[in-house]
Amino acid sequence: MSALVDLTQVRQWREAGLAKGYSLLRVQGHSKSPVAQNWQNGEPPEALLNVKQRTSNTGMNCRGLRVVDVDCDDPTVVEQIIAAIRTHLPSNPLVRRRPGSSRLALIYRADGEPGKLVAVGDKGKVEILGKGQQLVVDGIHPSGVRLEWMWGRSPATVPVHEVPIASELAIRAFLEACTRVLSAGDVVTSSGNFPFRPERVASASLVNDLSGGLENSHWFDLLTPSEKQSIIKACLDAIDNRQNDPRDQWLRVLFSIGDASARGCPDAEQLARDWSKRGSGWTSDQDFDQVWNSFRRGRVTVGTLLHLGQRSGVDLALWRPPTLQNSLPSNGVDPSVQPTATSAKPHANKGAILVANLPAKPPKRKWLYGTYLVRGAVSLLVAPGARGKSTWLLGVAIANASGRAILGTHVFGGPLRVLYINAEDSTDELALRLRAAMQHHGLKDSDLASLHVAGADCLSLSLLVANRGQPSLNAGGWNDLIVEIDRVQPDMVLIDPLVALIGGVSLNDNSAAALMIGKFVRIAAERKIAILIAHHAAKNREITSAEAAMGAASLVNLARICLSLEPLAEGDAGRLGVAPWDAHSIFRIIGTKQNLSRPNATDDWVRLTSVDMPNAEPPIYARGDSVAVAEQFIPNPMNAVFPASVIVSALQAIGAANPPLSPFGRAAGTNASPVIAAAIAPHLGGKASNAEAKAVLDYLIRMGKVAVQPIQVSRPGHGPYVRNGLVVSAGQTNEGGS
Repeated sequence: MSALVDLTQVRQWREAGLAKGYSLLRVQGHSKSPVAQNWQNGEPPEALLNVKQRTSNTGMNCRGLRVVDVDCDDPTVVEQIIAAIRTHLPSNPLVRRRPGSSRLALIYRADGEPGKLVAVGDKGKVEILGKGQQLVVDGIHPSGVRLEWMWGRSPATVPVHEVPIASELAIRAFLEACTRVLSAGDVVTSSGNFPFRPERVASASLVNDLSGGLENSHWFDLLTPSEKQSIIKACLDAIDNRQNDPRDQWLRVLFSIGDASARGCPDAEQLARDWSKRGSGWTSDQDFDQVWNSFRRGRVTVGTLLHLGQRSGVDLALWRPPTLQNSLPSNGVDPSVQPTATSAKPHANKGAILVANLPAKPPKRKWLYGTYLVRGAVSLLVAPGARGKSTWLLGVAIANASGRAILGTHVFGGPLRVLYINAEDSTDELALRLRAAMQHHGLKDSDLASLHVAGADCLSLSLLVANRGQPSLNAGGWNDLIVEIDRVQPDMVLIDPLVALIGGVSLNDNSAAALMIGKFVRIAAERKIAILIAHHAAKNREITSAEAAMGAASLVNLARICLSLEPLAEGDAGRLGVAPWDAHSIFRIIGTKQNLSRPNATDDWVRLTSVDMPNAEPPIYARGDSVAVAEQFIPNPMNAVFPASVIVSALQAIGAANPPLSPFGRAAGTNASPVIAAAIAPHLGGKASNAEAKAVLDYLIRMGKVAVQPIQVSRPGHGPYVRNGLVVSAGQTNEGGS
């Protein structure tokens, strides 16, 4: 009897695929047979989402798509077909595979709505599915194994408009190559023979793993200049030439660095010179210059250095694009970086694009959480210590995982998959804070089914390391993080705090900061996820400034969005209907890369409240813990935030002043703040600050109990002068008015 399928997962997969723009259909479980008779016309969502065991497989209508279906069981032949794919078809298709089999299906978008093409031979068959065909995209194969999608890219994760387009010319050139590989006859279509014979296709280098090799250019060419410099430096640091420095290896390294320079690596010559000088075989600058200037691009490429660096312990996965992460054969050596690799084509830049060729409907920014988190980008949250950033970040986690705007910020497309990493606190502490937040907001475990949390004891990350005093990326730490991201496949990653990830490297080092944030930016862009990192503010810097972050400027400059947690000042509390002595528990989230304004009721305000947990352990711990939890705060400037006794005393002090008090004056006896503070102090424990007095005065003015009016003040020996003064409004009594 076949194992039962999790119908909830099937429904979620179909919901995601529909949202990404694919036309899906029901297929009988453990088979390839569609359920509906007219499935080519599509199926309504209500039928798709009413999932049953007998219809638990999911198909995809191939209309408007090109699906390369490789039906061949000989791995050697499939390797040659993959080589033809590399030669003729775009990179980064969606790739479906069946565990234990060499067969593959690759999804591209079509140029129009073409029909089926097929090449058949003695060694197998390659079909190009299109209009009138369907492909099973989720479920159990008739052999009993579950279908898999490589690199986490499937119709449930990649929007259809992001799937690369394969032109019909490219498709037919690819199939013509397949006819030779399969020992096949002519390519046939649903309407007849292939209409023409393309030119003979040049041979392409093969790969040793069926899951890789689908990119058209050497992956080094796809790196940014700083990444190219970083990987070259890492390889040179690992290749030890202090004791053994044979000249033939030195020449190979120099020429491979020369190739890296030609491919866009900055400061390549200086890196090569510094490495050469530390070697035991160093001769002279003149010898180095002569060899360096003799370099001509040819047999020795950057692959030589990458191969030597990998053999010396450098983990190339730290830089290699994710589409190559699973492409290593059993010997662990990247086939694209063999020491004598020569024929890789240089990366062709796309160049400038005419406005007329831009999409008429540009891709929408994929906001996830308000305007704080967006797919494919890094956000940085900067806040002073012990002011609530960790509590807010955990609130963000449960808001997005539940899909509820519990902090007042909209969640787009929720519930979302969330990976929350706290590199400073234990998982036990996270459990306490999380349970307190869930209790306060009325959430159950089932409401947070897509939330994954990791404390410092679960996932210890050190992302930077100092090599001979120079910062570099720590491959082990990044690998651990990337593995966890790819395992969870989140929509967003929340990390708290940044300072716990830097190892022994100073974040005041601009190159260290650029390396770290640049790597985060790349991960976010490649995996189409949002990343939010909490970071400490520097001392004595204005928190509302973009320069408030502790450390180098690259931290802020490389982040797409920079946020700040700004505590509510006592003097501004009254404007929001808050007593100044309660201001310490309230803050707003602001974008420091935007123009800022004074606090007002339309900002996103958050309040920290205390939740008593039922986790007492008598007799030693007779009471449970009190835990801070973030909640939405809605300002109400009209709130009566002050006790009646405070209002009465303030009005009496203002009314009794002669001459009238000045709201702005500094002279003793005329400045309103100290006079009001002295009057209200008996009602506030015997002490009141000028900020509290100012908040009371702001409230009285806002409520119309006190007016600011021009008044005439006499001066002994001089004529009178006019200044602004405080006057208790008509109708207000010494008991506080009505």
